[in-house]
Amino acid sequence: MAIIEVGNLKNADASFALTVAAIWTVIIQFGMIIVGTFIIKRFSTSFSVGFLLGLVLVVAQQDLLLAVTFWHNKYGSSTKNIVFANLAFGLSVLYSVFALTLTHFKDSIMVATVDAKGW
Repeated sequence: MAIIEVGNLKNADASFALTVAAIWTVIIQFGMIIVGTFIIKRFSTSFSVGFLLGLVLVVAQQDLLLAVTFWHNKYGSSTKNIVFANLAFGLSVLYSVFALTLTHFKDSIMVATVDAKGW
C-alpha cells in the first residue's frame, strides 16, 4: 500500500520532499514495528526497554517536525501536504502516548535475566 501511495505521489503534483519524507516515514514505521516487537517479546531488560523508550521519543519528535514542516509547505499539492502533516502529527501524538505508557509500566515490562523462565 505504501509503495502504491509513493507511486501516486510521484505521478501527481506532490513535491519531491513530500515523496522522500513519505518513503522515510514508512521505513521508520516498519523499523519501529520490528524493533518494538522484538524488544517487548524477547529482550525486556532495563537497557533494551530504555533504548526503546528513547527511540520512541526520537521518532515522535521526528514526526512532529515533519508535521510542522508540511503544514506550511507551499510546494506541490497543498492538500496532500496537509494530509501528510496531519498523519505525521497523529503519529507523533500516538508515539508520545505510548512513551508515557511505557514509562509508567516499565517495571512490569522489564524481566531480569535471572527471573526469566528456565533460569
